[in-house]
Amino acid sequence: MIRAEDSPPFSIVRAGAERIDDLQSLWESLSEHHSEVAPELAALGPRRSPENSWRVRRAIYAELLTEPDAFVLLAEAGSRPIGYALVHIRGSQASWETGRVAELETLAVLPGDRGCGVGTALVEAVFAQLRRLEIGHWAVGVIGSNAEAIRFYERLDLLPFMVTYIGGVPAG
Repeated sequence: MIRAEDSPPFSIVRAGAERIDDLQSLWESLSEHHSEVAPELAALGPRRSPENSWRVRRAIYAELLTEPDAFVLLAEAGSRPIGYALVHIRGSQASWETGRVAELETLAVLPGDRGCGVGTALVEAVFAQLRRLEIGHWAVGVIGSNAEAIRFYERLDLLPFMVTYIGGVPAG
């Protein structure tokens, strides 16, 4: 029997494109977190303002959520969004017979709610959705210097797969 004090102080609901705007403050806090954990990436150029960053990300989400099996899982404390996972499905890996692969495009939790099980609960809910879709593999990209996120995903038994590098084109 689950007692009230054992229940998480949040719920997770499945959403789609109709809830994109509910993700704005969550994305903006994640964008800020990115700049904190990866100050070296300032070499790429000036950091976008929160509003500009959201405008770019929102357009990506709007496109991804037109895909048939894409979804958003939203963690809410009462009616207040405190975290989300956005997932879309891509094809199989070329060198390995993986079948379709789910891409965890974003996992975001508000700073004050991190470390309270919200991210883990969102990932577990993602797994439940993927089992319904008969998807057997998933992937996520992490900023290379985000040690906390890397540890989180390693605890979920993910294997390092691809390393992506980014930098400026040298002057000719």
